[in-house]
Amino acid sequence: MPFDVIAAVTDQRELGPDTWLLALDAPQIAAAARAGEFVMLGLPEIDRMLIRRPFSIARVGPAEAGAPRTIEIVYKVFGSRTAMFSTLRPGAKMSVLGPLGRGFWLPEPDGPRELLLVAGGIGIAIFPLLVQQLGARAGEASLLYGARTAAELVLRDWFAERGVAVELATDDGSAGHHGMVTDLLEARLARPARGRRLVMACGPTPMLRAVGDLAMAREVPCQLALEETMACGFGVCLGCVVPRRNPEGEFDRFVRVCTEGPVFDAREVAP
Repeated sequence: MPFDVIAAVTDQRELGPDTWLLALDAPQIAAAARAGEFVMLGLPEIDRMLIRRPFSIARVGPAEAGAPRTIEIVYKVFGSRTAMFSTLRPGAKMSVLGPLGRGFWLPEPDGPRELLLVAGGIGIAIFPLLVQQLGARAGEASLLYGARTAAELVLRDWFAERGVAVELATDDGSAGHHGMVTDLLEARLARPARGRRLVMACGPTPMLRAVGDLAMAREVPCQLALEETMACGFGVCLGCVVPRRNPEGEFDRFVRVCTEGPVFDAREVAP
């Protein structure tokens, strides 16, 4: 069940070039949040911001009385509204609707033992909460993380500190593999597996398309977290639809990212 609340900013800090971490005091949302779900963020004054914007829930915490209190958002400044968000400081108020959407479905205890998390650019924002909810199983995960430059590889140390093996790729060769993050995935899938594999990915649409194709070619289960423009967040405006890979009829050709997703089985959609 989503909650529509006015939440106070508790922290705001820059992680990298035009990339920020925003923390909000929203205990109801923090307690209900699951990895892969998102919130719609706005400003309470309608004259400053009419339509809220969607953001993945990056992390929750710290826990108070056994339950988390804050949600954290990792975002990149792309336009005037996110630029406005970056000026907010502790005590400022934001309107928050969430958690929304369908998140990742976590592997069962006896499920896949090699989890490949594939992040492109700001797609990294979806994965900290997944690692939090994996708990002790985070050691079974590898993060394949690509960006344009080393400076844009934010939070990479956070994952390594929690036992996640990290492999990097940059477009300019300033860190890790000089090339695309999908090169890293292709190489990993070519190696013998430590156990059953599961790929979980978030990033730009071309990257997700390539990740899905690589995984399906090797019959590896794959979950894709799609990035689409959303105006409402709960399925009314139909602004975020994407094609279904194998529609059953004329009226089954598209799915809404905000409600049927944002996380899909790669076999479901053609991003």
